[in-house]
Amino acid sequence: MISTNKMNAVSDLDLEPIKAKLMHVESGEGWSLEQVNAVEPAYRRFLCLMQLHPNEQIAPLVDVDTFWHYHILDTAKYAADCEQAFGYFLHHYPYLGMGSEEDAAQRQAAADRMCALYEQTFGDSYAAAAAGIQGASAFCAVTAKPAFCAVTAQAAFCAVTAKPAFCAVTAKAAFCAVTAKPAFCAVSAGAADAQAQPPASKTLVAT
Repeated sequence: MISTNKMNAVSDLDLEPIKAKLMHVESGEGWSLEQVNAVEPAYRRFLCLMQLHPNEQIAPLVDVDTFWHYHILDTAKYAADCEQAFGYFLHHYPYLGMGSEEDAAQRQAAADRMCALYEQTFGDSYAAAAAGIQGASAFCAVTAKPAFCAVTAQAAFCAVTAKPAFCAVTAKAAFCAVTAKPAFCAVSAGAADAQAQPPASKTLVAT
């Protein structure tokens, strides 16, 4: 389990300014208070894993990565927070998985490693944590039935309205069976137009 000192170094970080920026409609993501409060502890746990396993390549869920991006944007605060939590500046490599199929495989491996280390370190289900972050269930338009993930057969969730739905454990996108188009949140204007029992999935993890 994670040491108390290491956990305290991360838990003592003041992330309220980052949350405020994420909630800002014009210059942020327009997230709700409920959403930032759900993602914040997952982000702190991600930082703990980065602290405990500095040589591991891990990829967080998309919303956690977005939280990280906004933290980095406040350059002075991010640098000070890194010094407090790590004793050095934690860099972010944003190109993972953008190139060849081999790159995509490395990105998926990083997502899988994130899942394994999370459960090993915190003793909690990564699927349950991911589902709590994602929020609303994803649905397909024609049947109004829930969208499911190809690998795990578990329900898919939407990170933010009008954005693609994700599989909790694998962080892969959820698809509808007939058209193979992405599944979307029920309130999304771009909802997929087929029943959700996906024959395939695409990798969609943080970059």
